[in-house]
Amino acid sequence: MESAPGPEVILDGKPYLYFGGTSYLGLAAHPEVIQAGCDALCRFGVHSATSRAGFGTNPPLRDAEQRAAQFFGTQDAFFFSSGYVTNHILVSALSSEADALLIDASAHYCLGEAARLAGKPVIPFRSRDPEDLSRQIHGRDRVLVLTDTVCASTGKVAPVRDYLQILQRCPKASLILDEAHGFGVLGPQGRGLLDALGLFENANGGAGWESVQLGVGGTLSKALGGYGGVIPGTREFVDAVRRASHYFEGASAPASAAAASTAKALEVVMREPALREQLRLNQQRLRAGLRSLGLNIPEGDTAHFGFQCGDARTMQRLHNELRERGILVPYFPAYSGVPEGGVLRVAAFANHSPAQLDRLVSVLRTLL
Repeated sequence: MESAPGPEVILDGKPYLYFGGTSYLGLAAHPEVIQAGCDALCRFGVHSATSRAGFGTNPPLRDAEQRAAQFFGTQDAFFFSSGYVTNHILVSALSSEADALLIDASAHYCLGEAARLAGKPVIPFRSRDPEDLSRQIHGRDRVLVLTDTVCASTGKVAPVRDYLQILQRCPKASLILDEAHGFGVLGPQGRGLLDALGLFENANGGAGWESVQLGVGGTLSKALGGYGGVIPGTREFVDAVRRASHYFEGASAPASAAAASTAKALEVVMREPALREQLRLNQQRLRAGLRSLGLNIPEGDTAHFGFQCGDARTMQRLHNELRERGILVPYFPAYSGVPEGGVLRVAAFANHSPAQLDRLVSVLRTLL
């Protein structure tokens, strides 16, 4: 990629209309976000060159955490260098009282790696299948369940309320949710699937749900236009999370430019709620257009979704022929959550124009 991500990109020297990636709110190339990063790099250097437990918290990092807490409506937030390690940190904080960890079989790689860190039995259950989760839990009293709220490849949403109904039967149960593709997209405040379900305030030091403890985290690198992972919550919960792993004291602090850009992106999101509404309209327009071609497009409110069209050879052909016509729709033959044969994964951005969305539908109509 030889340009900033957005509706139009340069890949290997060629221009494309782009429906890949995760810059859902269109902020990765926002001029204010870029300028904030440039200013911070000039003033504070690449990064503070020490851990957060030393002297590593510089003003851009503090601003990113304060903006994140403001966006999520929490007392505090822990900001770190990569959303990939969010679940590693949450497992360190929430797994001590569990005898076994159960994980959605199609969960993102980072969840699987995080689950193994606890050094306890890790038991998969069929993806987004509450009945199978119930079967796997049967006879276990102390469990920790892990899942992503929105599948990275297909856009399918986890049945969180069903999971909670099952987990409340356990004497001791916790649920960790990865909101990587939910933050900035779902819910009335854009705080993810838990926000859409009216449960966000129950998580991360909140009251939980019945007897179930809720942990949630995600990334600021996708819809929210910055870079890095985030775990928001009460001050007590965030303090506990920082102490639970060695990430706070052992890892170098996030890059100054990334932190400043992240803080500015969060400011823009809060200042311009119309971005989320435009994203909602765009993804609905794209779904409706693809359905008009007879494709089996899932219902939903996610910014991205995967769909199958024929077999693997057909989908690879469509990917190639769209690319020849200057349109990039990724074909995923294999990835976490991808069914046999693969999927064409389409992402809508808030800054896609109606004409750009309609062009994809029009060109694809000629290829089917």
